Amino acid sequence: MDKTKQMVELHLEIDYLRKKIESNLIGQFVEKDDICLNNTANKAIHFIKREGEVMPSNLAKYLEIKKSSATSLIDSLEAEGLVYRKDDPSDRRKTLLGLTENGLKRSEYMVDKMCSVASECMSDLSDEDIDEALNAQKILIKFHKHMHSNALLFLEKMTREKRSDND
Repeated sequence: MDKTKQMVELHLEIDYLRKKIESNLIGQFVEKDDICLNNTANKAIHFIKREGEVMPSNLAKYLEIKKSSATSLIDSLEAEGLVYRKDDPSDRRKTLLGLTENGLKRSEYMVDKMCSVASECMSDLSDEDIDEALNAQKILIKFHKHMHSNALLFLEKMTREKRSDND
């Protein structure tokens, strides 16, 4: 099997396991009273925190949900005081989303809970295993950043070629 296919298959396996952990394990450790948001809402909060301010359409793409579902989600997050909407100063036709102070606190709280769960789940691993996993994660991040950069260049190239074919 070639290395590209191995990378794709391993990526799919990691994604599969990550989603199983998120849907099964974390839900068992996080009490409903502590975090009353669903997994999609939690991902939305983390994405907005990471990006700063985002357009609702970019949030929908990231979450892989329809724009109408994103609107409902944003409405509920806004009603809970976790996000705000504002006009984009560079284009008043667009709206940006950001986290409120409560949204930032919720994000930190969720990360703390996830760390607690992870710590419990990894308690039987040796320091060497944990160090190896950390190094592997760092390599994967470097790899994914490289893939993302090249994917953007590839898409630009395809767009240019498509334009030249249409001319």
